Amino acid sequence: MGVANGRQAGELAHLGHDLRTPLTIINGYAQLLKSNELSPEQRTRACELILEKCQELNELIRAFLEAREPEVEPMAVVEPRPVVEQTA
Repeated sequence: MGVANGRQAGELAHLGHDLRTPLTIINGYAQLLKSNELSPEQRTRACELILEKCQELNELIRAFLEAREPEVEPMAVVEPRPVVEQTA
């Protein structure tokens, strides 16, 4: 059990690093965009980089969830019920 927990902790630490790196880039470019100190070309490139890093994060999260899928217990399906507003 200890080896599995150690491996899982290592995987989470690696995932944390892989998430923080693109988030740091996104944050930096978002701050630059907010400052209005960029030329139109630089603003376009900053937006492109933000979108690239968001896609990178989406792929990373998807891969992580797919890898963890066998370990996750299935969730019960809950049917949505309409919300009816009651009047007095």
